[in-house]
Amino acid sequence: MKKKTIRQIVGLVLALVMLSAFTGCSKSSPETSNPKPKESAKKGTDAKDNEKEKEPLKFSYMSSIWGVHPQDGTPIFDELMKRTNTEIDFRWYPTDQYEEKVTVTLGSDDMPDVLAGGGTAKLVDEGAILPLDDLLESHGKNILAQLTDDDYPYMRSAMDGHIYTVPFILDFPPAYAMQIRKDWLDNVGMEKTPETWDEWKTVWKAFQDQDANKDGDATNEIPYAGDVYGLLPAFGINVSNKIGFTVDSGGKYTLMYEMPEFRTFLEEMQSMYKEGLLDKEFATRGTYVDNPELEKVLSANLVGSAMTWAANTRTSTEVMREVDPKAAMIGVPPIKGPDGKQGIPSRVRVSPTASITIAGEDKAERIIDFYNYVFSEDGIKLMSYGLEGTHHEIKDSKPVLKEPYINSFDDAREAGLNFTPFPHLFTEDAYMQITTGGKTYEELTEPMQYFYDALYAGEDFFFTPVPTLTTDAYSEKQADIMPKLEAMVAQCVIGELSVDDFYKEYDKLKPIGLQDILDQGEEAWKKISK
Repeated sequence: MKKKTIRQIVGLVLALVMLSAFTGCSKSSPETSNPKPKESAKKGTDAKDNEKEKEPLKFSYMSSIWGVHPQDGTPIFDELMKRTNTEIDFRWYPTDQYEEKVTVTLGSDDMPDVLAGGGTAKLVDEGAILPLDDLLESHGKNILAQLTDDDYPYMRSAMDGHIYTVPFILDFPPAYAMQIRKDWLDNVGMEKTPETWDEWKTVWKAFQDQDANKDGDATNEIPYAGDVYGLLPAFGINVSNKIGFTVDSGGKYTLMYEMPEFRTFLEEMQSMYKEGLLDKEFATRGTYVDNPELEKVLSANLVGSAMTWAANTRTSTEVMREVDPKAAMIGVPPIKGPDGKQGIPSRVRVSPTASITIAGEDKAERIIDFYNYVFSEDGIKLMSYGLEGTHHEIKDSKPVLKEPYINSFDDAREAGLNFTPFPHLFTEDAYMQITTGGKTYEELTEPMQYFYDALYAGEDFFFTPVPTLTTDAYSEKQADIMPKLEAMVAQCVIGELSVDDFYKEYDKLKPIGLQDILDQGEEAWKKISK
């Protein structure tokens, strides 16, 4: 396998990964590097051909912008406009000014036809944007062909269950991984990486007792670092953040605290903390989604294991090797919990991106026709790889990005590739070409190989997290209730609250808003998961 190029590996592994992790996902054919839409999405699309016989489609597109971004007139966007007979008036505003700009614009005579990232719930409530369900069915078959069953809850509004946006889709492997110091295992005389809960506890105890980092101080090792929420999937609770919304075994949208498995989790975390196996700073170290403080201790040669960004296998290893040339943070399958449960959150593929406002209602069909081309086979190839000769060349019948785009996300974004404020599908192959610089596995540095391996280490156990639904109750009450729940979990883990007392305090929150959050969340879930 390792003699193949990264692009070849990605194509093979992703097909297996996504078939096991997702239902109804349309993926790449062996002959092409870009996903092939379902049969309903014809190459070139009828919409594209019809546009040639019409006057140019002209619409305004307003969005926030951050970091490096393409300027007007890039070859990729010029080609897209040419192919679709379209002229777009792009209106970009800095992220920190955008919300205010949206408010002002919606109350003026200069409302844009398409609005990106303007707060969908508020816009729906104000009647400022159009439901797109029927338009997508009649004019957006290519767009729908790229959505999986897991994507729809992220696309539908919790208010009424309708779709109001055209998405940006990034087909990239899950970003998280369970990680362990391979060199620490060697240092404590353990050849086999742990799999079961008991095996992991044995390893953590060894890391704690045997000066695993060999710095002469047997007290500074952190067997498991970061917050405790990264361990929840081992208990059958599939969440990706500390807010804790999930769907139980009966299909009910609920909070993890309502599940009997959460009690077991709390009991185990209390025990681990008492034994010194958990990071003493777990409550402030950061989650595996937002973890700058966790990254610091990882790089400081103090951490034996963590659930965090897969990229930390590379960055932490590189930093640690300046002190210890044998340091190796590797990705492993997620922990098999006390009842045999395993899981690791996959990346959410879709980002609801662009809505058609009431100002663009007369153009709505043609705007969806335009995006239908963007999501066609030819459109996907253009937005992922750019123009042949300029941005990519064909090797072995596949597009391969050229310098400088293959080595720099900034250069790629400036050219219009992986440009997230604009709806399109960016292929996993193109993303990985940029990530690896198009190198073969053998050509990668060892830390980069660790990162690559970590992306797929948990492939048999990926799950798609459910979204946090911004119901009225959640919007009104979460700022008060959710921090209290987080604090209660921390108090329970360190032993300031017994598990029974945790649930007594939890029940006190229900009459003051928590029950409304649960009830409204369940009703909203019924709408968006249909």
